[in-house]
Amino acid sequence: MIPLNKAVASRWIRKSGWKAPQGAPPPEKKEAIRISFGIAETLITHVIKQILGPLRADCGIAGQQAREWYSGEGCVKEDAEVAGGNMRRERNYEFGAPRFGMSRFGVTRFGVPPLVLPPVIFVFLVLLAAVSVAPVYGQTAGLPADKTIAVFGQAIHYWDVGSGPVVVLVHGLGSRKEDWLPVVEPLAQKYRLLVPDQIGFGKSEKPLLDYSVQTYVDFLNEFLRELKIEKASLVGESLGGWISALYAVELVEGGHLIPMDKLVLVDAAGLKQDAPIPNLNPSSLATMRGVMEAVFYDTSWLNEEALRKIFTDKLSVHDGYTVRSFLGNPMIATERLDDRIGKIKTPTLVMWGKQDKLLPMALGERYAAGIAGAKLVSFDKCGHVPPIEKTDEFVAAVTAFLGAATATH
Repeated sequence: MIPLNKAVASRWIRKSGWKAPQGAPPPEKKEAIRISFGIAETLITHVIKQILGPLRADCGIAGQQAREWYSGEGCVKEDAEVAGGNMRRERNYEFGAPRFGMSRFGVTRFGVPPLVLPPVIFVFLVLLAAVSVAPVYGQTAGLPADKTIAVFGQAIHYWDVGSGPVVVLVHGLGSRKEDWLPVVEPLAQKYRLLVPDQIGFGKSEKPLLDYSVQTYVDFLNEFLRELKIEKASLVGESLGGWISALYAVELVEGGHLIPMDKLVLVDAAGLKQDAPIPNLNPSSLATMRGVMEAVFYDTSWLNEEALRKIFTDKLSVHDGYTVRSFLGNPMIATERLDDRIGKIKTPTLVMWGKQDKLLPMALGERYAAGIAGAKLVSFDKCGHVPPIEKTDEFVAAVTAFLGAATATH
C-alpha cells in the first residue's frame, strides 16, 4: 500500500479522471513548497514594508497583499489495506506557488517596480524556500500529528484529533490508521478521534506473537487505559469490527474493560462463513490483484502500473508475519461470535457494502438480526470499504447514529 503518511492533500474525492502532469513533483512536495514560499513571502513583505514602504506607497498600492496562484490538479494513487487487502483511491490536489512577477502596471505583487527589488532580497527568498522545504516535507504537513504511547511495553502509534465524546477508529487486518484518513476530518468536527495503528501494523511495533482477536481486545483496552479514557465509542472495520464486537461481548460478561458508549460495525469479520476468501497475505502480483478485486466494488483503476505499486508498498510495511500469524492461529476459530453477539447490550449500528465480495452482505444482516436493537445501513455500489467508496454517506450515517439519544440499557 502507498503510505498515506507521505502525502498531504486538501481533500479526498471518491474518483478522479485526472492524472498528474508528466514531470510534476509529488503532491506532498508541492504542498511543502507552497508552505515554504508562503513563509518566505510573509518575511519578504515585512522587509519591503520596513525598507521600501515609501516607494511602494508611491506606486499606489500600499498595504495590498495580492495572492495569485497557479492552479493545477494532480492525482496520486492512494492505497490502504483492510482485511489484509489494500485499499486504493485517487485524490485530487490543488497545488501552486506564488506568482512573483510584473503586473500589467509594471510593478511586482509587492507594489514595487520590478527593477527596484534588491538582488539580496531575491537571494534571501530562494535560500529561505530551500531551507524550509526539507523540514516541512519531512514532517508531512497536513496529516494529524503522529503520537506514540507504550502499551504493554510496545510502542503504539496513533492520532488524537478533535474534541468531544471519544470515538476510536479500529482498522482491519493488514491495515493502518491512514486508511481512515477520508473520514477523520469530518468526524473530528464533533468528536475526539483516537486512531491507532494496532499492534503488529502500521508504525506500531510488531512483536512476534501468536496474534488472536483477544490480543487486539487486550491491547485496545490497555491503550484506552493508558490514555485515561473513561468511556468511548468504537467504530471497527473488518477485523476491527470483530475486535470491537468481542470487546462489547466481554464488557457484558464482566471483563475489566473501559466502558463503551456506542458500537459501529463496518463490514465486520467474526461470523462463520462458507464462501471462500482470497489469500489475505499476498506474496505475488496475482494474489495482490485477487485481494483488490475482493475489497473494491470499482476496480477500473487497477491497471498493471497500479498493481505493481500496490504490491511494492505492501511489501514495504513488513506486516506479513502479523497477518500470517493471525490467520494461522487456531485460537481464532474459538473467538467467532455467532453464538455470542446476542449478549451485546451496547447500542449498535451495522454498516455494509452491498457488493462486498470478501464478507458478503448476508453477514451484515446476521449481525443486525443478532444484536438487540441494532440498526443496519447498507451502501449500494460499494464493496468492503464504505469509508473509502462511500465516504460522505458513511460519515453522515455514523454522525447521526453517534449523536442520537439512546435509551439506557
